[in-house]
Amino acid sequence: MERTIIALAAVLLAAPHAPAQNAAVAQVFGGAHIQEIYRIRLDRGDLLLETILDTIRKDSIQDGAVLTAAGSLSECTYHRVKSLAAKAEDEFITVKAPMEILNINGLIAAGEPHLHLTLSADKGAFGGHLEKGCRVLYRAEVTIAKFSGPALERKPNKEGIPMLQPK
Repeated sequence: MERTIIALAAVLLAAPHAPAQNAAVAQVFGGAHIQEIYRIRLDRGDLLLETILDTIRKDSIQDGAVLTAAGSLSECTYHRVKSLAAKAEDEFITVKAPMEILNINGLIAAGEPHLHLTLSADKGAFGGHLEKGCRVLYRAEVTIAKFSGPALERKPNKEGIPMLQPK
């Protein structure tokens, strides 16, 4: 499993980058390499994002990615965008029910994660931006890659939206 994740990450990092049709000019930041992989086990009652943030801090993960996650939650808060306005308008949602984590992924830049999750419950799949307060029901497992190479950070653009930039 670990070899599969490392191989997948290597393929994604080495893939050629082409700008999307009709898109603004994309910025591609190459040169990063996987320095280390962290696998986190969370038990019943543990807090998901808080544990990820603690790992990022304790292991000095300035640049990296949350590659995948699986498990179950009893409570979760996430937010999603709720309009097409130039300035982001967020809607925060808290769900208290048994849920399965289908995935969590995102980038870590300057020690700050931007993570999205997909969950499933009795009404289907849903998700958005992971927030604090998500509590593990039975167990959860998270894989984080720490990168070496050119560092990135997020700086606000003219609309105030934090965008990846070289550090």
